[in-house]
Amino acid sequence: MPMTMAMTESRFPSLKCLLLLGAGGLLSACGGEQSPIASLSLGVADAPVDDADAVVVSISAVELLDAQGGVAQRIAFEPPTSIDLLQQQGGAQFLLFEGREVAPATYPELRLIVASQSNASCKQAQANPDHPSYVSVDGVDYPLIVPSGGSAGLKVRGPIVVEDVGEARYTIDFDLRKSLVERGSTGCYNLKPVLRVIDNADAGRVSGVVDAALLADAGCTADPADGSGAAVYVYPGAGIVPDDDDGTAPDPLTTALLTPTTEDGATTFRYTAAFLPAGAYTVAFSCQAGDDVPMANDAIDFVGPASVNVQAGATTTHDFTVVAPP
Repeated sequence: MPMTMAMTESRFPSLKCLLLLGAGGLLSACGGEQSPIASLSLGVADAPVDDADAVVVSISAVELLDAQGGVAQRIAFEPPTSIDLLQQQGGAQFLLFEGREVAPATYPELRLIVASQSNASCKQAQANPDHPSYVSVDGVDYPLIVPSGGSAGLKVRGPIVVEDVGEARYTIDFDLRKSLVERGSTGCYNLKPVLRVIDNADAGRVSGVVDAALLADAGCTADPADGSGAAVYVYPGAGIVPDDDDGTAPDPLTTALLTPTTEDGATTFRYTAAFLPAGAYTVAFSCQAGDDVPMANDAIDFVGPASVNVQAGATTTHDFTVVAPP
C-alpha cells in the first residue's frame, strides 16, 4: 500500500504561533487571540461479511461537520487511502490518521469521502482497470460502487467529542453484512454502508472459544474445517432472544466470524467482537450465519445465548461449549 500523506484544511487558525518577549510583556506574533487546538485519531474497523475475500474502499478525505451541517474541518489524503475492510476484524483497525490537530468541539457528524471514481456507473467502472474500490470473490475482482460517495460521502453520525485536554480516539465500524449488496448479474457491488462511530475510551470487547463440536451438528451449514459460514451475534441489552439480521428488532449490533487454530491435530475456533460501548449485551452462536440474508426473514438457529457485561478498556470472556442434555 503506498504511503499516504494527509492534508488538513480548516477554518480554525493554527496554534503554532511564536510568542515574543518584549519590553511591554508577551506579544503574540500571530496577531491576536488563538483558538485552542486538540488532537484526534480516527480508525476504521469491520463487522465482516462471509462470502468475500477482500472489500477495498478508497478514501480521499474525512470531513468533520458542525452543528449546522457545514464542514468544520477537512482532512484530505493524497493519493487516496485504500483500505481492505476484511483485514480490520477481531479488534484490528486501520488508522486513517493519528494525532491530527483539530479544534476542540462536539462534532455531530463526520463524512468519509470516497475516491471520485467510485461514483462511476457499473459500466464505467468495469471499463476502468484501475477502479479504486472493489470486492474480491474467489480470486475475481468486481467494481464496488459507492453512490454519492465522492460528494455527499459516507455519513457517520456522532457525536465526536474532542476536548482541549488529551487526545480523542474514535473508530468507525463498517457492518459489511448489512452494507454489501450485489447488483444482480451486473458484475458490480454497491456499498450502502451501515456505520457507527465508537469512542475508544468507552469501548470494550467480548472474546472466547467456540467448541468445534458445535460445527459438527447435523443442522450446521458452516464449514467444520475453517468455520466459514458461522458467526457470533452480539445484541445490545441483556436477555435478548436472538433473531436473524432481518431489519426488525432484535437485530444484532455486530457479528464476529470464527478464526481457526490447530494444535496437536485438534482445531479450536476463536472469536472477538470489539469496539462495543460499555454495557449489557446478549451473545449467541449460529453455524447458519452464511444463510442469513440481511433484510430478509431467514430461519436461523442459535446456540447458547447468554448475557454478558462489557466494560470500557477490558475484554469479557465468554465461551460457547457443547452442553450435555440432562
